[in-house]
Amino acid sequence: MSDLACLFEPRSVAVIGASDDPGKYGNRVMRSILEAGFKGPVYPINPNVAEVQGRKSYPSMRDLPELVELAFIVIPARAVVDAVRDCVASAVKGIVIISAGFGEIGDEGLLAEAEIARLCKEADIPLVGPNCMGVVCFSSHIIGTMTMDRIKGEPGDTSFISQSGTYGISTLNQGLTTGVGFSKFVSSGNEAVTKFSDYLEYFGDDPATRVILGYIESLKDGQRFASVAREVSKKKPVVVMKFGRTDAGTRAAASHTGALAGSHDVYSAAFRQCGVIEVMRTQDLLNVASAFRSQPLPGGRRVAVAGISGGFAVAAADYLAELGLELPLLDEELQQRMRNEVKVPPFAIVKNPIDLTAEVRPRFLLECVEMTLHDPGIDALIMGLWSWPLPPAEESLRTLERVQRESGKPLLLCYYASRRGAELIQSMTSLPVYGTPEEVSTVMGCLARYADYRRQTGTFPS
Repeated sequence: MSDLACLFEPRSVAVIGASDDPGKYGNRVMRSILEAGFKGPVYPINPNVAEVQGRKSYPSMRDLPELVELAFIVIPARAVVDAVRDCVASAVKGIVIISAGFGEIGDEGLLAEAEIARLCKEADIPLVGPNCMGVVCFSSHIIGTMTMDRIKGEPGDTSFISQSGTYGISTLNQGLTTGVGFSKFVSSGNEAVTKFSDYLEYFGDDPATRVILGYIESLKDGQRFASVAREVSKKKPVVVMKFGRTDAGTRAAASHTGALAGSHDVYSAAFRQCGVIEVMRTQDLLNVASAFRSQPLPGGRRVAVAGISGGFAVAAADYLAELGLELPLLDEELQQRMRNEVKVPPFAIVKNPIDLTAEVRPRFLLECVEMTLHDPGIDALIMGLWSWPLPPAEESLRTLERVQRESGKPLLLCYYASRRGAELIQSMTSLPVYGTPEEVSTVMGCLARYADYRRQTGTFPS
């Protein structure tokens, strides 16, 4: 395939099916591109009107005054094949077909989809879709989707490949509101030409992408995916959710994108072998992304837990143990230093987990965390918070950020008193903050699994 940069960083765009009618998808796609502030020319293609959204409209791609790099097709399925022929004749570099009504509806749609694929493959044109939501690239101000909600965000370093359009866009928006900085998004749809593995390979080489997320229902090129994923995972984390895990989910996936989902056990085994991190919940997908974006990989599986609640400590210890992580007892000398130098209260437990119980003054917990993170017998730390006194919060968080940087080890925070409190603390720090012991332990388990893969392949970052 040609370089996929034309899909995310085009210099010019055409919208086939652009409209002034707000009830039509062509209106939404055209409007979202213009509102995002795309710097290049945007040409509406509509033979029935002279102007669309204040811009001159053209009857077809062949009538444009210049060559256009990326074409969005948002018209009824019966007219799409001819539109693709016009795009090929006009030497476009990339096509996004948002229109549905192809392989997902039966034999007639499959024939049309096959013809579209033939035309694009012969012309070596990457194709997103058909039956997709569109593409997003924040750095180039391309927001080419049919969603009614306006997508807004500053360029980040996470890229997302989704085989579902609306589910993928919803997850993207959820991540944007919770601080996950996205670089690019693609709704791959039926993948008639350009497939999940192609986007994965492109993002693997993309310097603007640090973490890759994926929503998978089925893979049409399993062997190529495995080959690509194995290499990409040696450079940057790939985190996926695989749906179609049950018989009911498999049937739903087949009707959704026209492809069979396959055995989930086989997929999971392949993910493990390729270093791909599989999660089971949407929130985990975003949670894990936030940790990979901001934290180093742990040097091993030895985790410490510190906080002011014995219940949190027990819960986190259980979840971590179930994930194969260790909670080693802290060295006796370190325990004595906490008692003699930090002067923790006599009722405090400092073995690991570190439980300061009713002592809510930040100094004690902060100093214990600093000592523990610098202990060579500990690879990572989870800090549980039930309350956080103000106004020292920002100063304490700055201290934690410094301690984490100096230690070079991952530090994850969990504020479990309220979800709103966790969001407030997250707005004040670069450290990832989670709302439950299950969430923070799951994230730590994913960091450890990926670190294991990098060690096994000799690619652990120095």
